[in-house]
Amino acid sequence: MVVRNKRLRKRLFRVLPIVATLAVLLASLLLVSDFEQSGEGFSAQYIWVLSLTVAALVILILTIVARFISLMRKIRNESPGARLSARWVRNFLLLSIPPALIVYFFSAYFLTRTIDGWFDVQVETALSDSLALGQEFLDNRTLEVRNRMRRIGQEVEGLETDSDRLRRALLRRVSAAGPSELTVLRPEGQVVATASFNALGNVTEYPGDYALVQATERGEYAAAESIAGGGLRIRVIQQIEAAAPGDPDLLLQAIFPLPDNITALTESIEQEYHRYQNISYLGDSLKRSFLLILTLVLGLTVLLAILAALNTARRMVAPISELAHGTKQVAEGDLQYAVETRGRDELAFLAQSFNQMTEALLKASQEAESGRARLQAQGEYLETVLGSLSAGVLSLDPGGRIVRANRAAEQILALPSSTSAGHKLVELADAAPQLGAFTEAVMHKISRGRKDWQEEIRLDGPGTSLVLLVRGSQISGLDGEPGGHVIVFDDVTVLNRAQRDAAWAEVARRLAHEVKNPLTPIRLAAERLRMKLMDKLEARDGQMLDKAAGTIVTQVEALRKLVDAFGDYASEPVMDRSELDLARLVREVASLYQEGDPALNIELELVEGPRGLSADGGQIRQLLHNLIRNANEAVPPDSSASITIRSQMVNDEGLDWLELEINDEGPGFPQSVLDNPFEPYVTHKPDGSGLGLAICRKIVENHDGRIRLGNTRQGGATVRLRLPLDGRKQESVPRRDTA
Repeated sequence: MVVRNKRLRKRLFRVLPIVATLAVLLASLLLVSDFEQSGEGFSAQYIWVLSLTVAALVILILTIVARFISLMRKIRNESPGARLSARWVRNFLLLSIPPALIVYFFSAYFLTRTIDGWFDVQVETALSDSLALGQEFLDNRTLEVRNRMRRIGQEVEGLETDSDRLRRALLRRVSAAGPSELTVLRPEGQVVATASFNALGNVTEYPGDYALVQATERGEYAAAESIAGGGLRIRVIQQIEAAAPGDPDLLLQAIFPLPDNITALTESIEQEYHRYQNISYLGDSLKRSFLLILTLVLGLTVLLAILAALNTARRMVAPISELAHGTKQVAEGDLQYAVETRGRDELAFLAQSFNQMTEALLKASQEAESGRARLQAQGEYLETVLGSLSAGVLSLDPGGRIVRANRAAEQILALPSSTSAGHKLVELADAAPQLGAFTEAVMHKISRGRKDWQEEIRLDGPGTSLVLLVRGSQISGLDGEPGGHVIVFDDVTVLNRAQRDAAWAEVARRLAHEVKNPLTPIRLAAERLRMKLMDKLEARDGQMLDKAAGTIVTQVEALRKLVDAFGDYASEPVMDRSELDLARLVREVASLYQEGDPALNIELELVEGPRGLSADGGQIRQLLHNLIRNANEAVPPDSSASITIRSQMVNDEGLDWLELEINDEGPGFPQSVLDNPFEPYVTHKPDGSGLGLAICRKIVENHDGRIRLGNTRQGGATVRLRLPLDGRKQESVPRRDTA
């Protein structure tokens, strides 16, 4: 209801000035055309029309000022269609105001000449002559009836004593042509006898006091009078002598009507004469008044033209402005905006086309959004699939720039996500020099133009060694042109190491089998020779034989130990898991070494009693023997260096681990060992077999644990291993042995 009232007020505000202007213009035209009115009536109408015209001017000026202020504000705010509206108003005024000015000047000239023509000397002379002619006619008629009245007076003198006879005499002399009424009066106005031609008119027309006085004093009165109902008549009063001497004289009154045509002409001439005199007196003011009214009408017309221009521009520009606003809304993303359609013209067709366009855009946008959502879902699914792969995946554009890299690729190549996507593949070597071989090999394969290829690449870095099996495929673009490449690589370091371990294990088994069998006969033969020939030879030869036999026995014992090590490395012992107290086992093994070498200092920092460690006690004991023996051999015999063994509980990747760390104060691991950790037959000891650390790694991996080598800041060697608690196996993730 409020909106409807607001619309009604807005419509009245627009229509009311136009209606008021049209009403004032109509009234002004009526005033200009009604020039036959008298001066007083014209002045009254002039005041009313002038007041209405001024009021209409005020209303129009206020309305136009408000419209112009609104238009300027819209132009300043750069509202759609504002400048076009201003151009419409300017063109409309240029087309409408010049014709209005031409009409105004011609109308003013014509009006001035017309008013001047009203006061022509010939017209005034003709009116004066007509009025004089009418007056002459009345004078002649009056003279004629006066002479007739004298005869009638002589005929009725002396009859006043007999009223019936007098009345009959009067009746004989009345007629339609006149006199129409005869009355005998006394000087004081009393009726003696009366006769009238009209049988129904029994009311005597009494003369006025002035007429009675004139007739009494002068003996006669004659004058033309106006009749109340319209027309003229001549009243004649004549004095007659009384019949008896000494009586006052009587008065005889006669009424002579004039013909209607003569009356009408006389009145018309008189009225026109008086009207002409009034107009002549008001000629200049009348001219100024008409010019003022004409000027006001011109002003109203111009203002109305301006208002019409504003309204027309608003109506013409409104659809265009609405289309511009709709275009802006669509540009801002509001595809549900619809333009109101009015009429059946070209603008309405344009509005319908705009609405159809927005509907099509909305439908296309919805389809695009649906497609984008599907693509996003597919992308997320693909991202999930790529993220769950253990193989690394890189997608490259035709320029060799990385488009996408999955999580496994970043983990395998040890790159943060911020340095991969968006960079060229060759730029990875700048951030990580160890990837130089990888990027060089991949770009070499791509430059050769092969669609599918495969290669094994070894990456060597500080403290790490990585073997990648890399496969590449070329992607075809939409137009058949090369669209980039997909690089898939797996970390086959563990597989490669397992293959090498299997090969070394086979070598160890064969060596153990081929070497162990002749060792016992060789040792027995050497001991038998020493026993049989020792007493038969001279002292010098006996010493030589004893020394040679001892050397043989010693080397056979060394070979036996080496063969036992080969057997341990190549064997796959059966796991006998049970709950193990690692702290107690560490103390037992450490005490054995301290008892055998009192100078050896072993510091223990062990966490007590963690439950849930399920392990093979024999293998863990062998592991501790190997690690403590290596640490003891690394410490110089004559130094006060010590070995530190500590354990702690850690949580990593959601699992609980028991971590054991063994540190010595020796020279540490050389770089050759750190570059190839746990590699069989890699050792820096003169009499070492190179299988101790390999056996340790094998024991840890059999318990689903992890082991790492390194050097401390002070220069000593450190070995850190982790064993899972609660018997849980660690997750199968790509793992590298690093220093």
